[in-house]
Amino acid sequence: MPQNVYTNYWINRRDNVVKEHGSYATEEAARKAIKSWWELQKDNYKNVEDRRTNSGALEITYGDDNYYYRIVQREIDGRLPSLKVKLRSPGEIESLRKKLQLDEELFLFDELAEPYRDRLLEAMGDGKKVQEYIYDEYGRLVRPI
Repeated sequence: MPQNVYTNYWINRRDNVVKEHGSYATEEAARKAIKSWWELQKDNYKNVEDRRTNSGALEITYGDDNYYYRIVQREIDGRLPSLKVKLRSPGEIESLRKKLQLDEELFLFDELAEPYRDRLLEAMGDGKKVQEYIYDEYGRLVRPI
């Protein structure tokens, strides 16, 4: 059954790059996801502006017009990804840390403090996607697993 969702895209006009950041049930949830991402990255933008495009998409600029977010309403078949995460057991965590040769300054999603995990879930909108990355101690993405 088709459903309308709101998808966040980060756009770099200068290098012609478009990255999808996640899809959400409401436009407000999509906006909140962008702000959660900024909180995690310790970004503090002063001149954030929202503008509606002719197609109805919401664009959020933050200083330089070459970089912005676009929230687009689209229709998908199926459901949005689940926000539930099955945390790994301590043994699984230790095994994966050894396999990935992680030092003391890198963390799996399961090892992060709960407020960081909550913001990451909100920002990415996908309970499985959050476990596919390695983070620093503040919940900032370092690299894919």
